[in-house]
Amino acid sequence: MNGQRCYAVPFHLHRRRGGQVGADAYFWAGLEKRFRVVLLVQPVRGLLGEPPSGCCRLPVRVDASTQAGDVEEVARLSAPGPRAPRQSLAQRLLGLLVPPKLLAELEGAGDASVPEEAQARSLARLIGRLEPQGRVLWAVFHPDPGTGALLPADEEMARVYRSLASRDRGYLEASRRAVSLCRGEQ
Repeated sequence: MNGQRCYAVPFHLHRRRGGQVGADAYFWAGLEKRFRVVLLVQPVRGLLGEPPSGCCRLPVRVDASTQAGDVEEVARLSAPGPRAPRQSLAQRLLGLLVPPKLLAELEGAGDASVPEEAQARSLARLIGRLEPQGRVLWAVFHPDPGTGALLPADEEMARVYRSLASRDRGYLEASRRAVSLCRGEQ
């Protein structure tokens, strides 16, 4: 499998209020900051029923019930410090996608007003309770030439993962492990 350029990443299918979502079952366990797992919950529209032939199929590294518990745990995180003004969903998602220092510069402030953990807690509450459905779906990922991180082929998903790659060393390390695994180095 040397020279592998296509990686099939497993996603556990979950039901939540308002529909179904997939939760990344490979990168979940590798994140440096546990609250960031909420970013790995994705709409099912970008996921496939079977991994494409020719792609390296990555292993499931977390079970679906652990994912559901982790999202509930993030939703229960206590709010650090004084209460920040309530933000819209778009503002919360933007804060998770754009690095806080850049966001602060864009807003003309000296520091981002809402900590990343608080934004993750809000997103986890928005996601709600996950109910595992006992099925695995797949997403196609490719290595990013600049960072070496594996990123989804689906552009909407890629925006979230690109942001994750820029701020979470655990994600980058899991990407490197995946490439090594598919080359047969592990």
